[in-house]
Amino acid sequence: MKSLLLLTAALACAGTASAQQTQPRSADLPPAEIRLDKTALRPRYRAWASPAGGVEVRQNPPALLWPAGDEKEALYRVELSSAPDFRSDCTTVSEQEWAVFTPHAPLAAGRWYWRVTTTVPGREATVSDTYRFVVPDSARTFATPTADELVRRIASAPHHRLYVTRDAVEAFRERARKNPEARGLVRQARSQLGRDVVPVVPTRPRDTTGMTPFQKNAMIRFMWHKFGEVVTQPAVDCSLAYLISGEPEFAREAVRHALHAAALPVDSDATSEDFNRSAIMYGLAVAYDTACDYMTRGERELVLDAIRVRGEHFYRQYVRDFECHSMDNHVWQHTFRNFFFAAIATLGDLPEAEKWVRYGYEVWCGRFPILGGDDGGWHDGNSYFEANLVTFVYVPFVLTRLTGVDFFDLPWFEKLPGFLVYSFPKGSSATEFGDDYDKLKNPPAQYMGFADALARELNSPEARWYADQLIGDDPENLYRAKTFRLYRILTDKPVDSVAPEAPRRNTSRFYPDAGFSLMHTDPADCRDDLMAAFFALPFGATGHAHAAHNGFTINYGGRPLFGGTGYYSDFSDRHTLLHYRSRGHNTILADGLAQVIGENGYGWLARWADTEALTYTLGDATHAYDEMRTPFWIDRMQRAGVELTPENGIGDPGVTRFRRHFLFLKPDIVVIYDELAAREPVVWTWLLHSRNGLRQLSDRAVEASNHAAAGRMDLFTDGELRTEVHDRFFSEAVNWKQRAGADGKPLVYEKQGHAEFLTAEKTPAQRFLAVFRITPDGAAPLELTRDAAGRVTVGGWRIEAELNAARPASLTVTDRKGNAVLYNTPALKIGGSTVVCTPDGARELVDELPVSVR
Repeated sequence: MKSLLLLTAALACAGTASAQQTQPRSADLPPAEIRLDKTALRPRYRAWASPAGGVEVRQNPPALLWPAGDEKEALYRVELSSAPDFRSDCTTVSEQEWAVFTPHAPLAAGRWYWRVTTTVPGREATVSDTYRFVVPDSARTFATPTADELVRRIASAPHHRLYVTRDAVEAFRERARKNPEARGLVRQARSQLGRDVVPVVPTRPRDTTGMTPFQKNAMIRFMWHKFGEVVTQPAVDCSLAYLISGEPEFAREAVRHALHAAALPVDSDATSEDFNRSAIMYGLAVAYDTACDYMTRGERELVLDAIRVRGEHFYRQYVRDFECHSMDNHVWQHTFRNFFFAAIATLGDLPEAEKWVRYGYEVWCGRFPILGGDDGGWHDGNSYFEANLVTFVYVPFVLTRLTGVDFFDLPWFEKLPGFLVYSFPKGSSATEFGDDYDKLKNPPAQYMGFADALARELNSPEARWYADQLIGDDPENLYRAKTFRLYRILTDKPVDSVAPEAPRRNTSRFYPDAGFSLMHTDPADCRDDLMAAFFALPFGATGHAHAAHNGFTINYGGRPLFGGTGYYSDFSDRHTLLHYRSRGHNTILADGLAQVIGENGYGWLARWADTEALTYTLGDATHAYDEMRTPFWIDRMQRAGVELTPENGIGDPGVTRFRRHFLFLKPDIVVIYDELAAREPVVWTWLLHSRNGLRQLSDRAVEASNHAAAGRMDLFTDGELRTEVHDRFFSEAVNWKQRAGADGKPLVYEKQGHAEFLTAEKTPAQRFLAVFRITPDGAAPLELTRDAAGRVTVGGWRIEAELNAARPASLTVTDRKGNAVLYNTPALKIGGSTVVCTPDGARELVDELPVSVR
């Protein structure tokens, strides 16, 4: 009786909740829902201009972006005006080669208009539509110097200028004398004086006997990976030692190693791959910027020419392409930073460097952060997020020094420390999502150095706490983060600039722009932490992200219980494409077809609430199923010898609805409610995986263990199920690249656990209810009962879900304390809404688009 009274009170409370209907909704949908009908929210290449359609911008000034098309020699004339006829005195005009324009100076509040005139040699100029947007008074102001001003500032500074200017070098050296890492770098460089130059040999020798032509080419790239860094490291180290000490012998040694690298061919197995090409360009630029006074005229010309040919290669490859690309992984990870820094170092000495500087600066101002938005998350997952960390610190650090504007002063940076803490706690595996996630058993030193830099630049208590946790009791552990050693030598911001602040127990974080809901019982101590991650990504299954929308992972004690399975080898590896990046996740198959890899396979997180008792997230993966459309991924399938057929799990099953409600009932229960529909009847397959293996308990229940806890899942649906629990991958995993583990030995690709729950009959719609109980070792499992009406009781919660797909979907989850989640119940004000109740009140949720796709 008491439970009934509390439920009645919760419904009454829900009736008084206010709704936020900020987006138009389709007439055939409940009022609370938004339907997205775009083939892709973020196409691989920009397909429409932004901002447009009279939208209100969030940042003032906004970046203007438009499709570049396929014209390789196009020039653009950009006009921006407060008058629709562009005759106002406020009209700004820019003539340029690239398809991004940033006004830099804040615009007056009000309506603005812009258009682009495109000129291609031999053709008549074309004028775009006139686009309009509104600058509200509430827009965040972020003013930056123009590219003209930046060029003038750089050109006026004599060498050296990239990291330390001449007028600041004495203060820098005084500071460096007190820095043990700076002294250590000088000692290291001194011990290497006179050593032979780096030989041209593979960094990771491998035997390619018996490989297919594709595998052999991929292996050659793998064998020479990071050779560019290795061959120029002596030149970079000696250059930095000279900046720190002022001793000429280091400058001369930097010149010797730079000349060796400059003499290498541009196109060879050792040097042609973009990572190696850009690393060589960067190493040469650092040596030139630092030690050009110690070069003869001929040596200067040799080094500059080696930089020029590489820089022009990248510029021609980037312009009208990179700025329009949704996520060109390698460019953002490494090559852009190396290109931009080489441009800064050679401006005034190479005629081409000025356009490189202008282009790099405009792209950074107009596109960063490309895979986030405002919320601090990152689309690719934790492993390949790490590949970007150096760029994320050094580019804004250098721009801040050059301009006097704080380039870390962005909402994304402000919220980024929370993403680190909640997606990858100390002592814990990361969320099992994105290429190479399976290697992340504990945050590596790179994360420690990155968090330390964020703490200093942002004065972030959360970043300081995370960094301190990773550093531990010995402050010198920070030195293991070697890629950020230069930052720590250059910065004048002390390590103790802000006091650490630990995250609270039973808290969650929401990153809808990137597509993650991250939930914890104790993010500060993984030993008794239940960590749940739920994801649906607006950017689609592209880059290093996976086709795993509405997928989830559950860790306990820092180790995976339920999550992704499989192994990453290469973008064009058969197993990686057919299992690891798609059906190896906890999602849904329709007629055996997996979610599609590509930008057209996307999802999004529509609702979220976090209370003391629970976290609720609603994800929409309706657009995760489609034909494979992206030429890049079609090409990768062809290289792997994969035909685009249903037998390979590829094709459009006609899914028209996949809405998943994910509830974390703290501290040990997870509830999932799925709404599924398709154009024609299909067999629905509910997938669940565990790297630790799965044990079948019944035809609708399985269990996994990670030696810290056991996790049991009970599945309920309307109709019969056929259950298959096995340890087979959909496509065999073969370590043909001989990838090594932490011990240096080739990894053994072990079998893992997979459960497939298939509807016995094809149906046009289906509902599933899954209940997970996580039981720490030594504890008694919670009791679960289900009555004749289908109501489930577990751990003090009662769960009622409508499983008959012929009736409106509905979910009610309540406890005796007044906590509840009520979805689409008759008493709610707005049809299709969700009300989340606490003993103190209620909040009614309707769909809300992520900022990144509005």
